[in-house]
Amino acid sequence: MECEACCKSYGLMTLSSHVSTTTSSSNWSVSVKTHDWNRAVSDAEKLVGHPTTFFSLKCLLSEEFTSVAMNLRRLVGTDHPILKTAKRLVYHGRTNMQTRGLVVLLLSKAAGHTPTCKDLNSINESGVTARQQTLAEITEMIHTAHLIHKGILNLSPTVVPEENTREDLQLGNKVSILSGDYLLANACKGLANLRNCKVVDLISKAIADFMQAEFLGEHDKQGNALPVREMSLSTWEEKNILCAGSLLANSCKSTLELAGFDEQLQAKAFEFGKNVGLAWQVKFYSDLQPFVDHLNYPAGNKFDLTSIPVIFHLEKNQMKVDSLRQEIDNDVSNFDFKSLHESIMADDNVRRSKNLLQHYSQQAEDLLPLFGSSAASKALFNIINSIRE
Repeated sequence: MECEACCKSYGLMTLSSHVSTTTSSSNWSVSVKTHDWNRAVSDAEKLVGHPTTFFSLKCLLSEEFTSVAMNLRRLVGTDHPILKTAKRLVYHGRTNMQTRGLVVLLLSKAAGHTPTCKDLNSINESGVTARQQTLAEITEMIHTAHLIHKGILNLSPTVVPEENTREDLQLGNKVSILSGDYLLANACKGLANLRNCKVVDLISKAIADFMQAEFLGEHDKQGNALPVREMSLSTWEEKNILCAGSLLANSCKSTLELAGFDEQLQAKAFEFGKNVGLAWQVKFYSDLQPFVDHLNYPAGNKFDLTSIPVIFHLEKNQMKVDSLRQEIDNDVSNFDFKSLHESIMADDNVRRSKNLLQHYSQQAEDLLPLFGSSAASKALFNIINSIRE
């Protein structure tokens, strides 16, 4: 309730109502699978004692950030990507964006602590230490900062020739940069306060991996990834381990480091986080949703041209890559997404993508017994199970 009041005071509730694309009349069509995911997350949050969905939002609604947050209302109508990010932070935290910290807390609770743990006196009622709690918050802040920074647009005069439009969008870019940098600065401050060099190194690597992922492959003038002949499952994994798996993997490893566990179990925690992160990428982000959620992603809408269904399709049609690139002509807004969508749906590409989702989910599930049998382990199992369905 406190966060909701803050949202109203900064105008974010009003903002979200402007940018929402879902009408009340369509609410009845929310699938049972989405309900299962929300239920799994809600139950898990009760287990750790408090919701983790507002970790980043709480930081953004601090007094020193008020002036930046107020500028969000001025962006309504500009269609700047930060509007959608802000809306999802307020209303859709349980859908996919704000659950990395929750997984870190659940793993912390499931694994417990060794007698050599330096923070045994700070274990709270939820079964995690103060430093593990801080680590979970840091994980969410870094992830949210990355999402905000990804919304920065190329606003050169050749791309956006109209001056008034360009000025409005430039404000959006400034808000995106300040918001993301503010979250990263707070994350780095919290990271230093953990006073553990290994954890600092692991999380710093995750931040570096985000940056490295942005420079893999080819992109159009707005930074949208473009298909190339060399695309394959291995290249997809290489990129998405960096941008989707690394943060959660290193955070899971870090929380076991703080709990005093040895390198062997930390490595298993890393693999667990990596597989959950990759499963999330396939299920919730730009990969599978445009091909299974026809309500929110009708045919013809823009989707990631390097997503796994596209890769599976183009692997069997290598010659098609050149014709696609010619049609795109360095700007995906010129591309006929509907035609490619129909071609992908006509073959077994979605089924293969779902099989890949099952693979990552099963890999994560197989590692769960290593962290003990408890209510927290069961909650992690429920989250994984809701991802794979």
